[in-house]
Amino acid sequence: MVNQENFLKQRIKKVTERHKQLREENRKMELTQIMYQNLGREGPLNVKKEDSVELIALIDEKLKAIDKRIQALAKQEN
Repeated sequence: MVNQENFLKQRIKKVTERHKQLREENRKMELTQIMYQNLGREGPLNVKKEDSVELIALIDEKLKAIDKRIQALAKQEN
């Protein structure tokens, strides 16, 4: 049996972890929107300095996923 105090601590921990996960997902979606808004744009981007490092990492992640997909499709053709 779990007493009420331990139960509440477990629930708080789960909710805190879920909140952190959702915050990270929202941040990634926000950066994805920024990326697409600036896609094909010439000149300086509308990006804060703080966001630029995360945006570069996101773009690298997307490019790696594209490369993997291209390789998978190339293997299917052969």
